[in-house]
Amino acid sequence: MKVLALGAHADDVEIGCGGSLLRWAAEGHELVLYVATNSAYAAPDGRPIRRAEEARREAEASAARLRARLVFGAASTFALACAEPLTAQLVELFETVRPDLALVHWGGDTHPDHRALFQATLHASRRCPRLLGYASNWYPGAETFEPRLLVDISETLEAKLDLIGVFASENGRTNGVWQTHAREQAALLGRQAGVCYAEGFHMVKYLI
Repeated sequence: MKVLALGAHADDVEIGCGGSLLRWAAEGHELVLYVATNSAYAAPDGRPIRRAEEARREAEASAARLRARLVFGAASTFALACAEPLTAQLVELFETVRPDLALVHWGGDTHPDHRALFQATLHASRRCPRLLGYASNWYPGAETFEPRLLVDISETLEAKLDLIGVFASENGRTNGVWQTHAREQAALLGRQAGVCYAEGFHMVKYLI
C-alpha cells in the first residue's frame, strides 16, 4: 500500500496520524509526507516563534524515522488557500505518487490552513480510492470530530510520542502538551475500540 499523508505544517501528520504511519511503515508500506507550508510564524511584535529552517530539519528527522519521502510546499503559514498554486501542486503530487490511501486534516478543523488544505485535497484526490481525515488539535468548532474508522496503535503509541518530541520548536515551546494530548486521545479511542490505544479518522471515501 502507498500512503500519502498531508499536513499544513510540520508536525501535523505526526500528531494526527503518526501512530498509524509508524504501524504501516513497520508493515512495509510506502509512505510519502507532504508539508504545505514553511511552518514558520512570529508573534504580533515580529519576534520569531518558529523558524522555517528549524521546522524543516525536524520534519526531515521525522520522515527519516518513518522511512518516508518528504515533500515540502512553498506557502507561508496562515497563507494557504484552496486556489492556485496549491491546487495545481496537489494535483501533480497525487498524479505522481498515485496513493492507495490519502490522509489529511478533517474538514471541520478550525485552523484556516488546515481547512484550506482539506478543501484543496478534496479536489486533487478525486482519483484516489481512499481519503481519510485526521484531527491534529482539540480546538472546538461548529462541527465535532467523530471518527468512525479506528486504527490500533497500541504497539506504536510510544514511538508516536517520540516522533512528536522531534519537533522541539513546537513541542518544547508548549511543554509537551501535544504529547499529552496524543496519549489521552489515543487512550480514549482505544477504550472505544477495545484496545489499549487507537487513532481515529473521519471517512471521506473508502473503496474496499
